[in-house]
Amino acid sequence: MRLPRRVRTLRGRLIVLVSSLLLAALVVLGIASVAILRQSLAAQTESTLFLSADSTISEVVSSIEATGSPPAFDDASIIIPPDAFYITLTGDEPTQSALFGRDYSFEPLTAAQIRQIRDQLANPERRAEEGILTETVSLDGEGSYLVTMSPYTRDDGTDYTVINGVGLTGPDSVVGAYMLGVGIGAFLIAALAAGIGFRILTRELDPLERVAHVAGSVASTPLSSGAVGVVARVPRDARLEGSETDRVAEALNRLLAHVEVSLTARHRAEESMRRFIAEASHELRNPLASIRGYADFYAQPNADPVETAGALVRIGAEAKRMSRLVDDLLLLAKLDADPEVVREEVELSRVVLETVSDARFAYPDHVWRMAMPDEAVVVSGDEGWIRQMLLNLVANAGHHTPEGTSVLISIVEADAAVEVLVEDDGPGIPADALPTLFDRFTQAGTTDTRERTTVGLGLAIVDALADASGSSVSVDSDENGTRFTIRIPTVSTRDAPPSTRDRTA
Repeated sequence: MRLPRRVRTLRGRLIVLVSSLLLAALVVLGIASVAILRQSLAAQTESTLFLSADSTISEVVSSIEATGSPPAFDDASIIIPPDAFYITLTGDEPTQSALFGRDYSFEPLTAAQIRQIRDQLANPERRAEEGILTETVSLDGEGSYLVTMSPYTRDDGTDYTVINGVGLTGPDSVVGAYMLGVGIGAFLIAALAAGIGFRILTRELDPLERVAHVAGSVASTPLSSGAVGVVARVPRDARLEGSETDRVAEALNRLLAHVEVSLTARHRAEESMRRFIAEASHELRNPLASIRGYADFYAQPNADPVETAGALVRIGAEAKRMSRLVDDLLLLAKLDADPEVVREEVELSRVVLETVSDARFAYPDHVWRMAMPDEAVVVSGDEGWIRQMLLNLVANAGHHTPEGTSVLISIVEADAAVEVLVEDDGPGIPADALPTLFDRFTQAGTTDTRERTTVGLGLAIVDALADASGSSVSVDSDENGTRFTIRIPTVSTRDAPPSTRDRTA
């Protein structure tokens, strides 16, 4: 069956689809709510039945024990709700009964009604075998009832049975009225949604022009060079789920997202290259100028041999400084390119021990101490990178603290990580230098009187290595000293020979 032409439009299909889905959702919700209501009313009816049965059997037992016979049906002490009945059997013979009607009438059940009720009940053997607590019976002219039976045996061996029933007509009427209300409400809501949707789609269904506008805007944006801002996107309110226009808009947005990512990456690479060239040029200018000056001095024909030899030594020193600078810059460039990280088990305790041993030879005028756990600590990472981070932090402490400074390298195990602390009791780092301490070519003030031979790349390399390997580095400093903390992911710990805790050179 084909839809009429006016319904085959995109707007008509959307309205029909949305209205149908909404109506289906309301129907499902209505069915679920009816089931919940029916279950709740059934539980309430069952609770009322058991309360009525408890009250009735209690009065029957009291009357039998006191008078030797069940109470009369009009006894005010027997409490049963409207639309309910009870029957008292002595043996198999009915002795008392009462029906409390929906109109609050109170009268005994007829013999035919009692027989009709008993014929529909299961026999005692079946009830005991199947564990039946309640049953449903029908009573001509009165409707259906939920029934339970309460047996009682007197000391003289006489058997009594009390049958209680509570009507189901009331709950069924409530459920029927609720279903009618839910059906009418669902239809009205679906009709209202269709009307509102028609008005909204009539006003807002103009996505193709917006797609063309975005495409034209991007086409007029200069993308050949320089920083590129956020590329325009097709607005979300112009998308229509499942329609051809929606697919065009989605495809265009994905294309624009890829273009934006590519242009951003290109600009970032260009800026990184410019920064690298500028920094390298700035730092290489001084040693090159020194080498050129010493070379000119060496070329003088009447130069003093002693001074000439000194010039050669200085040329060699400046050349080594340039070599270290180039190596550091190349390492930073490699880290900027997101290199592949080598993951292996590294015995951190051994690396720290070897680093401290090297530091004692390189900086004998400092006091080097270390504190490590008794078990060898193993982490995941590149041993060369971890060693480089520690060496740079140790060199930083050796260069920028005065003679006699005590430096402690310790290992502290934390949750899923290991922290390596490099702490000194030197004069500390100026507070205004801390925010940019890990930037490239940053040199904080130093109290060391020796000739400065660093260019400010050591801590930048530590930060770059930590970031590339999934670790982190932080610094805390005040007038009482400085503490650098490297946090490295943990693999495990394994038994190792006991290490000396807090050893001092």
